[in-house]
Amino acid sequence: LGVTSLVAGYVLSDLLARYRRAYPNISVSAIEDNGDYLEHLLIGGELDVAVMVISNLRDRVALQAEIFETSPYRLWLPLGHRLADADIISVSDIVPEPLIMLTVDETEENTGKLLSAFSARPNVAFRTRSVEAVRSLVATGAGIALLPDLVYRPWSLEGDRIESRDISGSLPVVQVGMVWRRGSQLTQAARDFIGLAQGQHGR
Repeated sequence: LGVTSLVAGYVLSDLLARYRRAYPNISVSAIEDNGDYLEHLLIGGELDVAVMVISNLRDRVALQAEIFETSPYRLWLPLGHRLADADIISVSDIVPEPLIMLTVDETEENTGKLLSAFSARPNVAFRTRSVEAVRSLVATGAGIALLPDLVYRPWSLEGDRIESRDISGSLPVVQVGMVWRRGSQLTQAARDFIGLAQGQHGR
């Protein structure tokens, strides 16, 4: 089983717990890596299935994907920020703000595309691969963040509050799903894992 880093922290643990309860005699071996490398391993037959962000899946010819969760991007703000009480927040409102940018699983790429559509270069205050660092920096007023709702929590590790707001206009979404090599003969255990993920999310 392969998994990307963003998914590992917010989706995988619950999936594995459910699978272990349903199939206690099946052992699961999992690795975490970036999406491109997981695609390479799937195509090469070195992985049965990957749980990953599939919004930007590269090889849709060789791979089959099944979406089981879609998470919209939202704006993260520190408590008391000037935009927190606004009725409508547009992308143009956030362009001048210092941005804390998460650099895992294409989130940086999606945020950059969104802001570039408004002919504005992101005012990046800090880049990090740590969601907890984003939370702490936003909560203490170092900047704002545009991130998928999947990873939102209302408090930082230090106990500071983080607000989350919708933004008007067309925002990217993060699609999380199962990916496997098209035409491969999946083991029964792998098919059961896919079925459990689909059932868990009402598909």
